[in-house]
Amino acid sequence: MKTNLKRGYISILAVVTLSSIMLLMLTASFRYTLQNQETQKKTQIRVDYTNREQALLRAVLTEAPNSAMKNMMANSNSSSWSTQSRWRWVFEYARNKADGEQALEEGHAEVLGISGHAISGNTGDGAQDHIKYSVSSVKSQPADNWFYVNAGTNGTGNLLGSQYPETLQIANSAVEQLDRDRPIITMDKTYADGEQFRVLPYPHIHFGYVTQGQSFLAKRNWWAFSVTSGAQSEDVTGVATVRKNYVLSIYEVPSQLALGSSATATTALGKHRNGRAWDNINISGGVFATKAATAGGLSLDRLTARRGITLAENSSVGGVSQDQFTGDLPSREAYEAENSSFFPLSNSSESGLVAFLPITRGEGIFDDLSDTSDPNAASPTGWNYYSRPAMQTVMKLRVVDVISPTDQTPTSISFTYLTNGIAKTETFTRGYSWPEANSQEGSKFPFHLETSPIGRQALAVYTGRLSTYLEDIGADSLDKNSSLMVNADYVNNLNIQKPSIPSSPTDISLILRDTKDFTPFPRGFSLVTPFRMYLANDVNIAARGVDDEGNAVFPPISLFAPEKRFGIRDEALNIDFKGQINHVGKKDSDSVFPMDLRSGQYDEVVSDKITADLHSITDLSQLPPINQMNWLVVIEQVD
Repeated sequence: MKTNLKRGYISILAVVTLSSIMLLMLTASFRYTLQNQETQKKTQIRVDYTNREQALLRAVLTEAPNSAMKNMMANSNSSSWSTQSRWRWVFEYARNKADGEQALEEGHAEVLGISGHAISGNTGDGAQDHIKYSVSSVKSQPADNWFYVNAGTNGTGNLLGSQYPETLQIANSAVEQLDRDRPIITMDKTYADGEQFRVLPYPHIHFGYVTQGQSFLAKRNWWAFSVTSGAQSEDVTGVATVRKNYVLSIYEVPSQLALGSSATATTALGKHRNGRAWDNINISGGVFATKAATAGGLSLDRLTARRGITLAENSSVGGVSQDQFTGDLPSREAYEAENSSFFPLSNSSESGLVAFLPITRGEGIFDDLSDTSDPNAASPTGWNYYSRPAMQTVMKLRVVDVISPTDQTPTSISFTYLTNGIAKTETFTRGYSWPEANSQEGSKFPFHLETSPIGRQALAVYTGRLSTYLEDIGADSLDKNSSLMVNADYVNNLNIQKPSIPSSPTDISLILRDTKDFTPFPRGFSLVTPFRMYLANDVNIAARGVDDEGNAVFPPISLFAPEKRFGIRDEALNIDFKGQINHVGKKDSDSVFPMDLRSGQYDEVVSDKITADLHSITDLSQLPPINQMNWLVVIEQVD
C-alpha cells in the first residue's frame, strides 16, 4: 500500500488556516456585538435621562406656582415655611415626585417578582446625591447662599445673553436676592417704564388662550436654570452628561378674553338656562372656561379649557366641528399637519409643559374686610391683596351704622379716599352731616339712600359726581382715586350683617347712577361690591376719542358684583352690552350661564331683549385699574 504523506500535510494546513480565520471572524463578531451592546446601553441611559428630565420638568411646572402662592401668604418668610417654598425644595420635591433617582422602585420590583432575582443593567440607577449636582443656575451670581436659578430681574438678561427674555425691575435688593432663592410674584416687579404689563408675543405653545403668532397683555416673571442628568454616575456609566438650559415663566395675565369663566362647574355656551339660544350675541376673540359645553349653532373663534370641552353637533370653533358621519372631532395632530395654524380647541392637559391657573377666590373677591392681611409674607405683595379685587380698591364707601340688626337701612356711612397719597376717611350721618338728596349740597353729593325695585333700601352712587366732589374736598386726582369699594362694615359694628351671596331679603342693594361718562378718569374706573348692583342708566357711552381706524374709544371700566341687574324699572329692558364678561363661579355645581343678563322686577332673562358684542382686549389702554388675574406657567428650553 502506498502512503501519500504530502497530500495529508496539505490538508492539515488548510484546516488550521480555515480554523484561524473562523476564530478571528468569531472574535471580531463578538467584539462588534459587545460594542453594539455598549452603544445600546449608553443610548438607553440617555433615553432614561431624557425621560427623567421631562418628568422632573413636569413636576417643577406644577410645584413652582404653588410655591409662588405660598410665598405670598402669611408667615411664609418664617423658617417653618421656607423649606416648603424655596427653589431647592421645588426641585427636590419635583425629583421625588418624578421618581428621578430610581428607574424602578423596590416596591414595584417586588410586585413584578424580580426583586432579588435580577441584576439591573442600568448603571445610572440609584441616588443622584444633592440636587445641586442636577440643577443649578445658568451662570453664577454673587450671593451669600447657594442659588439654583437666575431670576429675571434687574439686568439678569445682560448676564445670560440676548436669547433670554426682558428682565423686570425691582428696587428692593433684598427681594431681588430672595427671588433667586424662592419664586417671588409681586406687584413691586415692573418693567423699566414702571408699568405692570406689556404687550408680549404669545409663547409657542399648544394652549390657545391667544392665537399663536399674536400678542397678549401680560407680565413675564421668569427664572433660568440648568439641568444635568447623571453627573454623579458618569464614571460608572461612561455616558457624557449634557447640560440643558431652561426658562420657567409665570406670566401674570389680566383677564382679556371676550368671555371667561373660572367656575368649577361646566360653563354652558350658546344657550340660556331656560333653553333659549343666544340669538343676538356675537363673540369675536377667545373664550376660556374651566369646563365648557357648547349648544346649538354656536360659532366661536377659539375655545380654551382646563378640564375638558364638549362640542355640540351644530357648533363650531375656528371652523372645526364634528364629522357629520362619525360625530368625532379631528385630532389636533391631523388638523395642524393639514393647516398652517394651531388647533382652535385646547385643553391645558394636552399642552406639554404648560399650566393655566385662574386666580380666583370665589365670593371672597367681593369682600375687603375679612382675612385681609398676610403678615410676615416673603413676597411684598400678600396673597389676599393680590387675589381679591375688593382689597385693591383705593376709595372705600362703607355702611358703618344701621337702624337695627333687623333693619339694615344705613344711618351712617364713611368714605375713604387718597389725599397726597395718604388715605383719609370722612363719616356722614343721617340728619347731621349726610346731605339730603333734594338739598343744594345734596345735588353735588355722590352717595344717597334710595329704595330698590323690590322695596329694599339701597345706596345710590352717582359716579358722575365723583370728579367734582373729590376736587372740592382736596383729594388726589382721579388717576390715583380710580377705584371704589362699596361694602357694609360688619366687622366693627355687630348690628350690621355681612352681605349675603346671593343677597337675602334683609340686605341693602347698590344702585349705580350717572354712569354715562367716565372720561374724567384717565386710567378708567373699577368698582367692587358684595351687594346686588342695579345699573340704573346707560353705562360708559361717552367716548374719549377715536383710534387709528376711526372707531370710538371708551375709558376702560370693570364692575365686580355677585349679582348685576340691568335697569330699575318693573319691566325687563333691552340690554345692549359691549365689552368682556367674566364669571368667577359659585358654590353649587350647577352649570354656569354667563349670558343670563337679568332685568325687571322679576329678574327675568328675556333672550330676545339681549344683544351683546363681546371682544377681547388687545391694548394696554383698554385695561381698567383692577382686573381678574390668571397665571400662565411655561417651561421652555434655551439653546
